[in-house]
Amino acid sequence: MLFTFVGLGLMHMMLYAHDSLNRDNYLVTSITLATFGLAFFLAQTAWTENFENKFKVQKPHSSQKTNNFQFKISESQVQQLYNELTRYDLLCQDRTSLEAFHTVLTQNWDCHDFKIHLKLDGPSSREFYEHLVKTFPSNSSSLKSFFETSGLIVRANGKPYRYNTIKNAPTRTPVSKYAQTLSDVFQKMK
Repeated sequence: MLFTFVGLGLMHMMLYAHDSLNRDNYLVTSITLATFGLAFFLAQTAWTENFENKFKVQKPHSSQKTNNFQFKISESQVQQLYNELTRYDLLCQDRTSLEAFHTVLTQNWDCHDFKIHLKLDGPSSREFYEHLVKTFPSNSSSLKSFFETSGLIVRANGKPYRYNTIKNAPTRTPVSKYAQTLSDVFQKMK
């Protein structure tokens, strides 16, 4: 659009200059015609599809809201965490496969139908979240997005965790019944 306006503006200025200047001067006439030709070229190229594709302003992807946790976790770390959670019976292994566990933690929420079924109460699930975030700090997960917004972290029976219960868990139960177990699980991850 800018090139069209610049081109058309230059064309009109050169047309006006050509009428008002002395026509006997060949240098002024050649400059006027060259500028008019360049302006015509600018105005025409702005209408081509190739030009639009090259100069189209692309919005950065960071402005788009991401719908994943963005955990930077390797395949071996996912497998180790999965095995430790199933070993201590903190995860429903029959309802959450290793593939589902990996997909939920690393992929977009709307690209799959997997869920992680935890056998944890409110205070224990909050401690699980806190250990997970401390162990893998480069993520975009908040407590609310982890449990409520995503809808991917659920209880063993498939019902969602209540965000307010998890958020207020430390005031009612400072240390959960699985505190030491979760600490041991995540200590092995470091």
